[in-house]
Amino acid sequence: MLTRRMLRNRSEIALMVASFLALLLATYFGSVQVNGIRRLSLSDFEIGKVADRDVVASREISFVDEYATRIRREARQRLVTAVFRYDRSVSASMLESFEGFTVFLDRLYQRSTGIEQFMLELQQEYPGVLERKQMQALYMNPDRSGFLSTTRMVFKQIVSEGVVAFPDEGMNRFNQTDVEVVRWKNDRQERSEVPKDSLLTLNDLRSRIQSSLTVMRKGPAITDQILAVIRPFVKVNLVYQSDESEAKIENAIRQVAPVLVVIQKGQKIVKRGFLVNEESYQQLEALASSGAFIDLREFAGTALFLALIAIMAVYSFSKGLSGEALDFGLKTFIAVSLSVLYVFTLVFSRMQSFSLQLDMAAVMPAALVSMLLSVMISRRFALIGSFVGFMLVLCASGFAPGIATFSLVSGVAGVSAVRLTGKRIDLVKSACIMAAVNPAIVAILDVIVPGETSNLSFALVGSSVNGFMSGILLLGFLPILETVLNTSTSFRLMEFSDLNSPIMKKMLLSVSGTYNHSIMVATLAESACREIGADPLLARVGAYYHDIGKIDQSEYFVENQTSYNKHLDINPRLSATVIRSHVKQGVEKARQLRLPREVIEIISEHHGNSIISYFYNEAKKQNAEIDKEDFTYPGNPPKSRESAVVMLADVVEAACRTLEKPSVPRLEKFINELVSGKIETKQLDECDLTFRDIEIVKRTFVGILAGYYHSRIEYPNQKDPDSADGAVSSQQEHILKGKKE
Repeated sequence: MLTRRMLRNRSEIALMVASFLALLLATYFGSVQVNGIRRLSLSDFEIGKVADRDVVASREISFVDEYATRIRREARQRLVTAVFRYDRSVSASMLESFEGFTVFLDRLYQRSTGIEQFMLELQQEYPGVLERKQMQALYMNPDRSGFLSTTRMVFKQIVSEGVVAFPDEGMNRFNQTDVEVVRWKNDRQERSEVPKDSLLTLNDLRSRIQSSLTVMRKGPAITDQILAVIRPFVKVNLVYQSDESEAKIENAIRQVAPVLVVIQKGQKIVKRGFLVNEESYQQLEALASSGAFIDLREFAGTALFLALIAIMAVYSFSKGLSGEALDFGLKTFIAVSLSVLYVFTLVFSRMQSFSLQLDMAAVMPAALVSMLLSVMISRRFALIGSFVGFMLVLCASGFAPGIATFSLVSGVAGVSAVRLTGKRIDLVKSACIMAAVNPAIVAILDVIVPGETSNLSFALVGSSVNGFMSGILLLGFLPILETVLNTSTSFRLMEFSDLNSPIMKKMLLSVSGTYNHSIMVATLAESACREIGADPLLARVGAYYHDIGKIDQSEYFVENQTSYNKHLDINPRLSATVIRSHVKQGVEKARQLRLPREVIEIISEHHGNSIISYFYNEAKKQNAEIDKEDFTYPGNPPKSRESAVVMLADVVEAACRTLEKPSVPRLEKFINELVSGKIETKQLDECDLTFRDIEIVKRTFVGILAGYYHSRIEYPNQKDPDSADGAVSSQQEHILKGKKE
C-alpha cells in the first residue's frame, strides 16, 4: 500500500527531494568559510585604528607566530657550536718536520763546530727559520741536550693539544663560548664541546710554553728560546669545518618547533570600540589565510533541521491540514518561493553589510513571498508559508531570533495587507501598508533585541522600502505567474469575466440561447457563493464558460432551437452522445483559451456523472438491455463549493424557464426538488457544501428568480401550474430533450 501511494505521489516526492537537496547544496556553500572570515574583510581593519565591529572566531584555528618563531630559531642557532676537526695528517707532518730539525741540531752540537760554522750550516739547511740572535742563543745554550729534550716535549704537547685558527667571518652566527672538537682516539672519532677560550691559538704559544715549563719545573728563562725554535714548525691542526658547521645549523633550525598560537572557537579577536593592536591583527591575518573550511558538525545539524522543516512543510501543505489539494504547479511554486527566501537569507547573512541580524530587514523578502502565496493560492496557504518561512530563515541566519521573528511578523502582515477587489490598485495600497508596518516591526524588535542594528535609521528606512517594493514587485510578477501557473487569481478572473472577449461575443452571436442561459447561471452562482463565503468571482467566470462546448453543435441544444428539434431524426443513443460531448469539447476549448484550472474543473464537473434521463428512458423503451454508461456524463461530481453551486445554478435556471406562474412558494418547492435530486444521486458528496450552505444557496436562488420572473403575465391557454405534476412533467419534457440535466 505504501509503495502504491509513493508511486501515485512520485512527482510530489521528487519535488520534495529536489527542494531539500537544493537547500542542502546552498547550505553547504553558505557554510564554507572562505579565508576564515565569512562576514568581514581584512581590509576593514588597520593597526592602531578603532574596530567598528566585533570579530569572533567561528572555529578553532592555530597559526605560527612568525616573530616568536624567528626569535626561537635565532636563539637555537646561537647555541650551535662550530665544528673543528683535529687533522692527523697535519699533526704528523708537524712532528716529522720538527723531529728532523732537532736531530739536525743535535748533530751540529756533537760536531762542536764554531759559532759561525754552526749558523751557516743551520741557515743552509733551514734558511730563514731562525734569526741570527736566536741562532747565537741556541749555540750558546750550556744545556743543549736538555734544551732539545724539553723543546721536543713542549712541541709534542702543543701538537697533541692542537692549534686552532678562528675564521674572520661567520663565527658570530655560532655559540660564542663553546666549540665542538672532533678528535681521534684509538681510530675512533670522539666529539666534545669545549670552551672556546681553552683552545690554543698561535698567539697563545708563549703562554702555553710557559705553562708547560712550569709544570716541568723548568725556569721561564728559556721560554723565548723555545718559542723561537718551535714557532716556525707550528701549524693549525684544529681545522674549522665550514660545511659541517653550516649543516649543523640547518639541522638545528629544522628541529626547532614553530611557536603555535591557538585561537579558540568563540574567542573574540577584535572588540568593537577598541584599538586593533599587532597581536589581534596577526590573528586576523591568520583567519584570512586559513583557507576554506566547513564545520561538518554544524552542517550536519543544519541538514537535520532542514529535513525536519521539509517534513513539517509537506504535512502543513497537505490537504489533511490545509483543507485544499494543490496541483503540482502550485506545489512547485510554493517550494521555489520558500527556497528563494532561504537562499536570500543565507546569502545576505554572510555579507559584511548585514552582519547584524536586523540589518537584513532591508532585504528580507518574507512579505513578498507571503503576499504572492496569498494572491496566487489562498490566505490559509500564505499563513502556513509564513510559519515555514520563519523556520527556514531561522535556520539560514544561524538561528538568529531577531530576523526570523521579523520574517514571520512581516509575512503575516503581508497576508493581512492584501485585500483584493479585482483592481490592481489594491496591490499599491498593500505596498503602502507594508511600507508603514515593516519599520514598526523593526523598531519593536530593536527594543526587544537591542544592539542588532549597525544603523537603526538605515534599518527603518530599508525595511520601509522593502515593504513598499514587495507590493510593487508583486504587481510586476503577478501577470507572469498567472500565465505560467494558469491560476485563478482575482485579477485574471476579472479579465476572463469581460463579456466583450472574443469567445463571449461568439457565444452571443452563434449560441445566443446558451449565452443568455450562462449569464443567468453566473448571476445565480455569484450571488449564492457570496452568501456562503465561497469565491463569487470564480463562480461567475465558471458559469460564463461552463457551456462553451455547445458552440460547435449549438442546434442540438434546445435553448438554441427556434422551431425544429434535430433529435427527432436520430436515435436516443446518438442524441445522448452529442449532449455528453459538450463537456469534453468545453474542456478542450477552455485549455485552448488558457482558462484557469479551477474554471476548467467547473466546466468538467457542472454535470458531474449524472444520467441524461430523457434519452436513457427513450432508449430503454427500444431496448431494455442498454449500457447505462452510454447515457452518463463523462465528468466527476464537483469537488469545490464553487463548482457545486454552478451545477445547482445550471439545473435550476434551465428548469425554472419551464415553470408557469413562478411564485415564491412554487419556486421554493421546485428548487428544493431539483437540489434534492442532485443530493440523492450523490452529486454533492465530494464538495464541502454543508446543509446550511445548501439552504442559503436555495434561498438565494429563490430570491433572484422571484425578482426575475415577477413581471411575467399569463397568456391564453397557459396551463394551471397547480394541476397535478404539471410543473414537474412540463420541465422534464423540456429539459430532457437535450437542454440540461
